[in-house]
Amino acid sequence: MPVVLQNCLITLFAFIWGIDTVGFQVINVLTPLVVGAITGNWTEAITISGTFTLMGLGAVSIGGSSVPNYGLAGLIGSYIAIRSGTGLNTAIAIGIPVGLLAIQLDILVKTLMNFVASHAEHLADEEKFQQMNRFLYLGPIMYGLEIAIPTGIVAFMGTDVVKAILAFFPKWFMSGLSIAGAMLPVVGIAILLHYMPIKRYFNYLAIGFLAAAYLQLPVLAISILGAAFAFKTYVDSKKQNAAAATADNSNQGDDYDE
Repeated sequence: MPVVLQNCLITLFAFIWGIDTVGFQVINVLTPLVVGAITGNWTEAITISGTFTLMGLGAVSIGGSSVPNYGLAGLIGSYIAIRSGTGLNTAIAIGIPVGLLAIQLDILVKTLMNFVASHAEHLADEEKFQQMNRFLYLGPIMYGLEIAIPTGIVAFMGTDVVKAILAFFPKWFMSGLSIAGAMLPVVGIAILLHYMPIKRYFNYLAIGFLAAAYLQLPVLAISILGAAFAFKTYVDSKKQNAAAATADNSNQGDDYDE
């Protein structure tokens, strides 16, 4: 596939994905598949995108706050790394700065959305509903451009941008960035665990850690093991609820007999 066509397809996908971020939020899952289909390297696309997904675990935009866009970082990082053949370190070195800089674009878009919403309300007050609906399309378009613009810039100027960034930052900074990138998945998992009922299900966490760290089981095997434990917990809870309901009925019957 010609490079220009690849750049156009990845930019178009970024635009659609940007719209989806304020919708069903399902396209982000397809990022490694799309990058793999465009570049022809499925394995590295899934590996790099998975790494960035781990970095973003727990980093959720709550209450309209802006967080580093690790999805965008994974999209750009994996695409440039595969196209240039440089691997994960380059993906992290390129993706993370873009993901952090995307915060500014996100703030800008959310600021502009206030004016869009305000003008839409004004049109609704004047009962100009068709104009209001057309004007509201600016919202998803701006969110799409928020992702498509940095993706297009890096895609069409990929080699130059990569060289400029690598030449600008000193070697010690790039090494530190790679180390930090390796640590970020751990931080993401820690944040995720903070909001989960770990004290209640610590035994399952210990079993999963043992399976991954010491038994070296693949992710699919651990996922199946986790699904089995989840099903067992569900069945046990159903039995406990049924037993509690039976006990309540028995107590009510004894009170009635008395």
